[in-house]
Formats: sequence, C-alpha cells, structure tokens
Amino acid sequence: MSEKTEQPTEKKLRDGRKEGQVVKSIEITSLFQLIALYLYFHFFTE
Repeated sequence: MSEKTEQPTEKKLRDGRKEGQVVKSIEITSLFQLIALYLYFHFFTE
C-alpha cells in the first residue's frame, strides 16, 4: 500500500464521516466496559 503524500480535503473528511468511517478508540471502549463492570459488582453483589 502506498503512503499518501497529501492530507485529505475537508470534503473527503465530511463524506467519510457521513459514511460512518470514523476513528474509534479501543481504549475508550475498554475503559467504559471496565467501569461498568466495576459498578455492577460494587452495587449488585454482597
């Protein structure tokens, strides 16, 4: 795969967002899952 030499234009970025091509952070998702798991065990176990 070739490296891009130019930055994407605003139109290409907008079109990508419309199509759902956005960057998703795995770390943020994992963080929320861990917080939810902690809260579940903290409040619903004896």
